[in-house]
Amino acid sequence: MRLVDLLPVLCLLFRPLTATFADDAYHIDFHHVLLGIPQPRATFLHRPSATSKASLLYTLSNRSVLGAVNPRDGSVVWRQQLGAGNGLLRPVFGESIIISVVNRTVQAWDAAEGRLVWDWTSPDEITNLEISQYGGGGQGIYILTQGEGAKATVRKLSEHSGVLEWEYHDESGNIPHGLSISAQGLYFVASHSAILQGSKIKVTTLNPSDGISLGVIHLSTDADLSDDDSMLTLESTGFSSLVIWSDRNLKSLRINVLGTNNIYVARLPIEKDEPIGTVQISTSATKGGAIDLLVHCKFRAPDTTSHSAHLYHFDAVSESLKTVYHLPSVQGPAAFSIAIHDGNTYLVRTTKRDVTLFSSISEHHLEQWLLQPKFHSPSTSAYDIPFAVSEVVVREKSSYGVRSAVLHSSGDWEMIQNGENIWFRPESLSGVVAAAWAGTDGSRSPTRELKTESHSHIAAAYLHRIKRHARDSKSFPQWIQGIPDRIAHSLFGIEYRSQTTGFERDSFGFHKILILATDSGRVFALDAGSNGKILWSTQVSLIGKGPLWEVESIQVDSDIALIRDFGGLELQVRVTDGIILDNQLSSAEVDLKKTITVPDMSGSALPIKVKADGTVAVPQRRHSGLEMMIVTRDDNMAIRGWTLATSEPVLAWAFLPRPNERVISIAARPLNDPVASIGKALGDRNVLYKLLSPNLLIIGALKVDTSSASFYILDSISGRVLRTLTHPGVDITQPINCVLSENWFAYTVFSNLTERVAQNGAVTQAATKGYQIVVSELYESTLANDRNPLDPASSPPNLHPRAVDASVHDNGPHMVSQTYLVPAAVSFMTVTSTSQGITPRSLLCVVPSLNSVFAIPRAYIDPRRPTERDATSMEAEEGLFRHEAALEFDPKWALNHMREVQGVQTVITSPSLLESTSLVFAFGNLDLFGTRIAPIGGFDMLGKGFNKIQLIGTVVALAIGTGVLAPLVRKKQTDSRWKGT
Repeated sequence: MRLVDLLPVLCLLFRPLTATFADDAYHIDFHHVLLGIPQPRATFLHRPSATSKASLLYTLSNRSVLGAVNPRDGSVVWRQQLGAGNGLLRPVFGESIIISVVNRTVQAWDAAEGRLVWDWTSPDEITNLEISQYGGGGQGIYILTQGEGAKATVRKLSEHSGVLEWEYHDESGNIPHGLSISAQGLYFVASHSAILQGSKIKVTTLNPSDGISLGVIHLSTDADLSDDDSMLTLESTGFSSLVIWSDRNLKSLRINVLGTNNIYVARLPIEKDEPIGTVQISTSATKGGAIDLLVHCKFRAPDTTSHSAHLYHFDAVSESLKTVYHLPSVQGPAAFSIAIHDGNTYLVRTTKRDVTLFSSISEHHLEQWLLQPKFHSPSTSAYDIPFAVSEVVVREKSSYGVRSAVLHSSGDWEMIQNGENIWFRPESLSGVVAAAWAGTDGSRSPTRELKTESHSHIAAAYLHRIKRHARDSKSFPQWIQGIPDRIAHSLFGIEYRSQTTGFERDSFGFHKILILATDSGRVFALDAGSNGKILWSTQVSLIGKGPLWEVESIQVDSDIALIRDFGGLELQVRVTDGIILDNQLSSAEVDLKKTITVPDMSGSALPIKVKADGTVAVPQRRHSGLEMMIVTRDDNMAIRGWTLATSEPVLAWAFLPRPNERVISIAARPLNDPVASIGKALGDRNVLYKLLSPNLLIIGALKVDTSSASFYILDSISGRVLRTLTHPGVDITQPINCVLSENWFAYTVFSNLTERVAQNGAVTQAATKGYQIVVSELYESTLANDRNPLDPASSPPNLHPRAVDASVHDNGPHMVSQTYLVPAAVSFMTVTSTSQGITPRSLLCVVPSLNSVFAIPRAYIDPRRPTERDATSMEAEEGLFRHEAALEFDPKWALNHMREVQGVQTVITSPSLLESTSLVFAFGNLDLFGTRIAPIGGFDMLGKGFNKIQLIGTVVALAIGTGVLAPLVRKKQTDSRWKGT
């Protein structure tokens, strides 16, 4: 028997396996802890308690993630995943809680620890949130909800317990805009169309104590406030509340103090030909109850943008509005923010060049800091700065300190303190919808080059080799110059990057490139071996602020990444630098479901389009001529096999599940699924031959009316159903996943498990309901050393169309199955991969409730483990041990260790150059996590304790000693011979 067959058996003798060694944790892996893109009205700096001297940066992102960030280093102090939907976030000043709203749920969180204090659910969607700290019955939380039609309800909750105190219903049919609370009272603002033109604003004053209406005021406007482009803003400064709206041309603002009939006009000094884009308004209260009003105007031209700011001062006592100053327009991206220190208002302007601090008295700046060169990720783009939040500290009479959390248009977040970049958070990485592995430097591998030459004509192959040698010779001088650096890298671990490609030298295949696509339309490249470092980022121009980008697949061919989406877009991006080489958009392919590639006559990739109805489109050119099978799935839950033996696809077979069943999952063997041994060596030295068909499929179908799940093992060439497994009593709301590798498959269900229970000497059957992982192995025969006619080589493909009945299957292969109860639901499964398939595969499971990714060793889910007895001596030689129905998730199996990996939906793997090690990358709606795993240990790599310098020194010392002692030994031998004679 070959040694390669005995290697897995010998390795299984060491059963206490770990996913990653303790000394490798946080060194060989990386974790991008993300929050999502911060929202302008839900991001602020706030002290977590009245006694705290430092502030935390709070935000509620577009991913509905509430989090607190340490402004010093950008680390996440705590975060909570809330329900999907639009959100609101407000601080409670003087208290240690913050209030969040997502959809219909109001929640109070401990500001320091992120612990849930209380929650309350509304019957309608919540559109506005205000918090009052004024006594006399006004202290509390006020929310505005909107039901069917335009029915609005104002509710008051207790800030300490969340108990509902009162409700006010408005059934007038007006359009609700929001709430505003101040020391003067609580105001509910709505609007309705006027008789002639424009709209009317209806302001209802409510008693904060009991919600009784105290009066209604109507304000006339000449603007259509029902239009989405109209601007109506409610601002509260504590002493009084304002409602602000603009005219039709955005040339002036109308300001009203809620509770009064007076309307004040603030004219904006804008030229007639300036194309104003948006207007942002911020307010702050000053000493004496006055209000500073900052108006930020953004102008958009075809080729550039510019920004201006205008500061107004409103005295609520004298009811006067005056212009303080107008800041001149600046070109390029800019953001303005207000900061308050000791009752004084400061204005902070952030551009791509500098940070400037102004007071609320004069337009002459107090301080100005030039921004230092960027040191962070290349994904940050200075195209625009949506918003910033700032904090000002007065050190001395004429010395100031400013730190601003700035959001870039790319979605990245950074902290700038006195002109220096303190930290950077790549929040644009959130929402990854597709990922693929590329080579270590994006170049074409020598193995692939040789394979191309072997499939070419002898003359073409010779010419290809000459060109390859000429191309490689160009980098020979750089290779010579890099010899000292490579020696230093090998001996001392000093980082060495190739002078030709710019990528770090990689002898083990750990520094592979990850190509990612996000739903916001960005494409990234990460270095998997350098802590997930962002190499480059590219914004796809065809994706704007519209719907999310739905990426179908990413395929990497040498140094080109081909990205396809469901809208017909095909994007070619260079792996090394992210330059878009080509993009094609076909508007006719609106029913595109999938695109696969097959080799054409020249060996190049030929795309095959699969439509939404499961049919295969005619290829644009001829393929290689080899008989190929394409399996599709249509909307009617039918699985069909198409052959490409001719120029047009021909239907070979169709699989229909049982009546009232719908297909929910389908899995095939991975593209990289090498097999090191065709059989399993038994303890008695016999062999069970594996069923190693590359054409197997596992299909999961669910029958809703009977709550049962069926799993079919299908031969994709002939369409035969080889095996069927059915589970009754399945919870259809729980995830069901399948995975297929080598000769075994696994799937997850939540159903009844019948097991034998011994009680008082009697054995009874007991049903246990829970999360299950079912693992099965397929063999050619039940007998050892027997090759069954099910051998794939002896089963000719069936290329004639025929229907396949799911209820009938042929005498299939020998199957061994075992069921394991797991403590939590598994949302996704895959297996590790190595270059030769010698290392036993581990089952990778994503467990959302634990925010973890587990690597279950193959030995623990071996279906041949003996049941209700201990393993015999021969079974122990195979590495088998007693089966236990409950399979707990061992903490040592967690790839993420103590980290919480949130929002992970998919895991992809890739082999490294070492047979012992597989690369793993997990991604999804939020976090990114990457690591490498050695299921049975790194048997082909030296440990960290190996001292190369000591080894070289020993060899050199031995060489020197040999050189010194050799003449002495020869002289002694010569002298002894002369003396002997």
